Amino acid sequence: VYNYSAMADVAAETGDIDYQSAVMSLWDNMINKKYYVTGGIGSGETSEGFGGNYKLDNTAYCESCSSCGLIFFQHKMNLTYYDARYADLYEETMYNALLGSLDYEGKNFYYTNPLSSNLMRSDWHNCPCCVGNIPRTLLMIPTWTYVKSDEDIYVNLFIGSTINVEKVAGTDVEMVQKTDYPWKGEVSITVNPVESRTFTIWIRVPDRTTSDLYFSVPELNSIGALAVNGEPVVAQTDKGYVPISREWKKGDVISFVIPMEVQQITADEKILANKGKIALRFGPLIYNVEKADHPDIDKPIGEVPLTAKWRNDMFGGVMTVTGKWSDGSDLLAIPNYLRLNRTTTLDEPKEGGQIRDRNPTSIVWINKNGN
Repeated sequence: VYNYSAMADVAAETGDIDYQSAVMSLWDNMINKKYYVTGGIGSGETSEGFGGNYKLDNTAYCESCSSCGLIFFQHKMNLTYYDARYADLYEETMYNALLGSLDYEGKNFYYTNPLSSNLMRSDWHNCPCCVGNIPRTLLMIPTWTYVKSDEDIYVNLFIGSTINVEKVAGTDVEMVQKTDYPWKGEVSITVNPVESRTFTIWIRVPDRTTSDLYFSVPELNSIGALAVNGEPVVAQTDKGYVPISREWKKGDVISFVIPMEVQQITADEKILANKGKIALRFGPLIYNVEKADHPDIDKPIGEVPLTAKWRNDMFGGVMTVTGKWSDGSDLLAIPNYLRLNRTTTLDEPKEGGQIRDRNPTSIVWINKNGN
């Protein structure tokens, strides 16, 4: 994927049709046939590489460095085509595959990120590429948050922040976001150009169905209550963004709401590993169930509606997903990035990865009732 990023650069800079065709073909195959629901890539069937189409076993390799590279590639594609689907995907990878590679205290990391595991993170690895790659990618969040052209600013991530976007319509623009996303959907962005200028701000409409491999219920591909300075704006989508063109003055405020509900995800039937299973999502976050909360995580999920519940007593405050197992007992799921922070199982790193465990204590894909 690092090479793919360079190819996307060449395609953008030269306009070469062969390069453009190549990167689009590579992207299509990877995202629609070889992509994990956590935003990870690399099944591990070949040395740090991809397996065959739809070969997405949950003992995945999903090296942390591949998540970094995938974010770079998606970002380059977004810069090339100004299409929100690439930002949809790098948000997914960032919140799940990449952020989950670190433990809660930020002191230990995973080299690989299987979706079904009992392994703890390590403080070091005999191939220590991830040690520097993970933090340098996370430190680039301001880069991932906004993309610009000469007359446009594209809002790709929703993160409380103050970021200066340089040289848009001949002026620098300070963008101040206030939001509790990904826990809540309300977002406000204060636009502070150094000088009043006319340009377009494009707001990404999160789409959780970019990959053809996964299907979510309910579908939540919209934003609501879009307004500028309290005045409603009609949300007309173009390549996954809502454009707002006007003369922007210091202190103008864009506000909107991203719908946030628990979603149940099913996988394409060609992914045999996930047949008869579901995964859970809230906002951009994929969720795990763990033996730290349930003695048996192999039983089917019940049919009681799933709800999001804030827990102050876990991880300094976190949105959990609650429901019932098929036997009527309580079900609790935590964000995938917080997985395996509450166990003392020893991690045993090997050259090029970690031992794959046959008795996982944390899983993404949950058995459905009757399976």
